[in-house]
Amino acid sequence: MKLKSFKTPNFRGWKAVVLHRPHQDVDRLTRQLERFGMEVTYAWPQLSAEHQNADIVLFDADMGHEEQFPWPLSDLPMPMVALIGSEAPGRVEWAIQRGAGAHLGKPIGSTGVFGSLVVAVRSFQTHWESANRIADLETRLSRRPNVVEAVLFLMDIHKCGSVEAYGHLRSLSMAGRVSIEDAADELIARAAGHDPEWKRGRE
Repeated sequence: MKLKSFKTPNFRGWKAVVLHRPHQDVDRLTRQLERFGMEVTYAWPQLSAEHQNADIVLFDADMGHEEQFPWPLSDLPMPMVALIGSEAPGRVEWAIQRGAGAHLGKPIGSTGVFGSLVVAVRSFQTHWESANRIADLETRLSRRPNVVEAVLFLMDIHKCGSVEAYGHLRSLSMAGRVSIEDAADELIARAAGHDPEWKRGRE
């Protein structure tokens, strides 16, 4: 699958929320984020609805739990970075399930923050591109019966085989600058409205 081109953001003006208890790691992280021109706010022990307007969330994976997030597990409203001190498999797995597209090891050092932000943003974009592609494919698949029906109709009209009939449908699609599925829907609707016998045959 070909992904859309990605331009590395400079993060100036971005709103970052750090979901972590007060700690010197948070102080070091904040200084680096502010050097990038980011606006930093804090939350603990949980995020509130207003934090859903943030551009990115950096959260403590060591003490994290489901109730900290005001959105369902299946949602991913913004890029997320896990702050991890313990590499226990259970904690790492939980952070991934919670939507972490990148991680930053604790204690927070003088390097690695920018790279983690970039990776998280790219992972977020990839996630939604994939999700949208899957949703589009599922929608198109659900509309396949109408495409088949339109092809059968064209086979009857033009007294041709399925390949040629599909070619006619594709030509209609290209002429109208719409998808094959939309062209099939329009053809079926028009045929049903102007051919009573064909309409009755479908009922």
